[in-house]
Amino acid sequence: MFMKENLYPQNPHFAPLQTNPAAPSQWGIFGAHDPSVAYCGGAYYAFSTGTYGENAYQIRRSQDLIHWQYVGQAFPRGIAASLPETVKQLSAVYGRPPKTDNLWAPDVVPAAGGGWWLYGCYTAEFGNNYSVLFLARADDICGEYKHIADLVVTGGDWGRTPNAIDPQIFFTPQGKMYMTYGSFFGGIRLLELDPATGLRKDGFTRAQYDAGEISGGEYFGRPLLSSSDAEGSVVLRRAVPVCRGNVFGDLSALSWERREQYFLMASVGSLSRDYTMRVWQSDSPDGVFSSPCGERGGKVSGSFSWRHGPEDARIGCDFFVPGHNDLFETPAGDVLIAYHCRTPFPSGKAGESGPSHHLFIGLCAFNARGELVISPNRYAGERPRAVKKEEIFSCGGNYDCVEFSENPACLYARPGFQIFPDGTLSFGGRKGIWRLYGENFFSFTLGGETCHGAILPAWIEAEGRGGLTITARSERGLPVFLNQSFSG
Repeated sequence: MFMKENLYPQNPHFAPLQTNPAAPSQWGIFGAHDPSVAYCGGAYYAFSTGTYGENAYQIRRSQDLIHWQYVGQAFPRGIAASLPETVKQLSAVYGRPPKTDNLWAPDVVPAAGGGWWLYGCYTAEFGNNYSVLFLARADDICGEYKHIADLVVTGGDWGRTPNAIDPQIFFTPQGKMYMTYGSFFGGIRLLELDPATGLRKDGFTRAQYDAGEISGGEYFGRPLLSSSDAEGSVVLRRAVPVCRGNVFGDLSALSWERREQYFLMASVGSLSRDYTMRVWQSDSPDGVFSSPCGERGGKVSGSFSWRHGPEDARIGCDFFVPGHNDLFETPAGDVLIAYHCRTPFPSGKAGESGPSHHLFIGLCAFNARGELVISPNRYAGERPRAVKKEEIFSCGGNYDCVEFSENPACLYARPGFQIFPDGTLSFGGRKGIWRLYGENFFSFTLGGETCHGAILPAWIEAEGRGGLTITARSERGLPVFLNQSFSG
């Protein structure tokens, strides 16, 4: 969608969001829950939790990350036929047949020697920790996948032991392979895997744990987060520029270093009411992940809308309870985020959960402090690029603003954020200063608080045109989103 002769993405012609299930061939982004994205043969593939009867992992394909086609299930013969060993393990720890009939939150990565590894999970009961993490493999990315082994089995001791769901894989530059997993009261755990086999590097089994031959720490892996309400973890490794010095002072006095960072993202809160995406950082894959906001992590996004209120009909799209995301790199080296939203708000009322999930993609960036920020707009083919100062005022300096707090209530955009050519700005009676530096770093103060972010091209749906978006995080770790407003 991004055209060389244009600075901004062209109309992506997003398909209208659906509110009722249709034939799977017509779903597009409809029904995609807990997405994870892989790249293969010039196309992108999104794997997601089973929904609406397509319960054994859904697969979607896209050439442009905008328009998606549903292509089938990873286990088309169903759970019982394809994963009998996993069902047996789960039934044994649960003490009876599982209550759930769908597979949750997969991750797919290239397998050593060719083909694809699928890391999945099956849980017996929603809201408890009777669950199994398993590994399967296929020659073709669309499957059919064949079970290889069960990696972690959990059950009972809810709150003291983890929940074996939501696996995500990442690698280090040295070739080490890790899996994060877990949810809610059991926290998020880390296991090292063998990159030659995809299996646990330590080879430990549930039978050894039950026999007391190994400890819970050895079997379940190292705790990464002790949060009581985080799930859907994913880790991205990225070398990011980090600035030292006063960005509002003499720019020539700034010093920069390139620092390798591991970004751990997870979703926190109720998945139907107040889900938020959050991030922690570490210098090493198995180190301490921390955030200026403490245990709850830096808030990357929560529920919001670019509409000005429930009567604003310019957009048929809201970002309600966004979360359970994947982070991935394109062949060009851009970092993107895939996540689900429940959208739109029924009857136009903020704070009401929609009936279904949809797959959203967004562009990521990093601010001058080396922190992850995301574009608050649906991806339309744009890439990060150098932004010129005059572009900021192509809208007269007028921006719509979404300013988050720790309150989980859904936010409507507010007009009236003004950026002035003299380096000042104002919004809601507060004043501040701003600075564009580097290629696209954008920092500003507002009412005495400093925010650091990036300025990116975007398709601005409320305006029906391309423009600029500013995505920043305050020193308290709270996001502030700005979209150019050309209409007033």
